[in-house]
Amino acid sequence: MTSSSSSALGSSRVNSQNFQLAFLRNEKEYNAKGIRRGRLDIIAEILLFCEQPKTKTGIMYNTNLNYSQLKMHMDSLTDQGLLVKDINMFSTTEKGREFLHLFVRLNGLLEDFNSQS
Repeated sequence: MTSSSSSALGSSRVNSQNFQLAFLRNEKEYNAKGIRRGRLDIIAEILLFCEQPKTKTGIMYNTNLNYSQLKMHMDSLTDQGLLVKDINMFSTTEKGREFLHLFVRLNGLLEDFNSQS
């Protein structure tokens, strides 16, 4: 596989994840008003938002977290190698993109399971 076809695949995977995560977020807003996001949902939102380098302030506002919550998640994600910090910008790593891919797959499986019940 050439690097251009590899980057095209990566781009389409991220676009698919963007769509699926947006769909999951909207579905939760419609079906579960008042239910708080889980830790994995928050992590996925941070990783998705950081596909392009972002500042800590931008991440905080986009994910609707206060500073202490954000700091806890950012420290954990960088320690685990899911995010990387370059100067004052954070970006999702390949390991973080793999997390997103697995998160979307798991949510799809759970949705299928729940619809069969």
